[in-house]
Amino acid sequence: MKIVISGGGIAGNALGVALGRRGISATVLERADGPRIGGHTVDLRGHSQDVLREWGLLEDVRAVRVAEERMVAVGRDGGELWRMPAQVGGIVADVEVGREDLNAVLAKASPAEVHYGEHLVDADFTASGVRVETSRGRRIDADLLVIAEGTRSSSRTRWFPAAEARYLGGYLAFVAVPYPREFGVDMRMFAAGGGVMVAIRPGRVGGQALIAVRAPRREDLARDVGAQRKFITDSIKQAGIAGDWHLPSVLDAIAHDPGFHCDELVKVTAPSWSARRMVLLGDTAWAGSPMTGLGTAMAIMGAEALAAAAEAGDLGSYETRMRRFVHWGHRDATPAMLKRWAPGTARQVRLNAMVMRMFTRTPLRRLLARADNPPPWYA
Repeated sequence: MKIVISGGGIAGNALGVALGRRGISATVLERADGPRIGGHTVDLRGHSQDVLREWGLLEDVRAVRVAEERMVAVGRDGGELWRMPAQVGGIVADVEVGREDLNAVLAKASPAEVHYGEHLVDADFTASGVRVETSRGRRIDADLLVIAEGTRSSSRTRWFPAAEARYLGGYLAFVAVPYPREFGVDMRMFAAGGGVMVAIRPGRVGGQALIAVRAPRREDLARDVGAQRKFITDSIKQAGIAGDWHLPSVLDAIAHDPGFHCDELVKVTAPSWSARRMVLLGDTAWAGSPMTGLGTAMAIMGAEALAAAAEAGDLGSYETRMRRFVHWGHRDATPAMLKRWAPGTARQVRLNAMVMRMFTRTPLRRLLARADNPPPWYA
């Protein structure tokens, strides 16, 4: 069996590992000229750790994880509103790792043949499989084509027209910043209204700021990094917080960090993830946005499920195994959740703080942990 994977991100490389363990040959096509650098810290929740352990990679991932022990929300005066420690199933996962570091571990372990600077152009079905045409004019005959290109996949739009990417009402930006020493090993969140939330979390080197902005969708931001920088900067200023907390250093980083990244928050749904000899995987199939905290876990678990289905010659089992879990994981991918992340008024900030204190300082904390822990039916 031979499989072509379009996309060399976490989902694509995880599938390369899962297929390699089964002796299945894979070729990865990645549009970028090399491994993508930077990227935000991601969570490894629930059964994704079990899969990595089965692959013999969990300790390699733990070796590069980020030291982040709790999430602390602060108000305009810098005072603490509520806190949540890292725990299995908690808001802060017990294993947090940089996207670049995780992808490097997966790529090193994958025996797949990777072609950087080359992407999928066309695909034709044949009597025995699929013939893939690449941007370099190559034609590759394979048994299966897996599309793992991310939320903006043009291949999904072309071959899975019934799939939908629903806009969730805002944008999320990531930028490297100096990590304040007084934070210790905390991720600290700051929201004072205006539909903007800024958080600073530790990284393996330095820190990382996350900026969530509630706003109508803007088509001009899609591929214009300069316009994205201006949009995030203007949103912070319009919220009236540009001089508060650590926002001056965040604004400076937005202007100068070459790794600045901004994208709209979307939820991807599709009535089917497979069509003849093509299959969708990862964010291309089921993105729930970073608000779910489950995108990376679902990519790894989906890769294992798809590899097992390919080996068995039963792609239907892939959908059966993942559908219910993805539906569960999408429960927080809503505009209402973004409103809680980035409240519009000071009153909403106070209300959010009151609710979170109730959940984090009482026995209800156990319920919150269980609610965020992936359910057992995947195993």
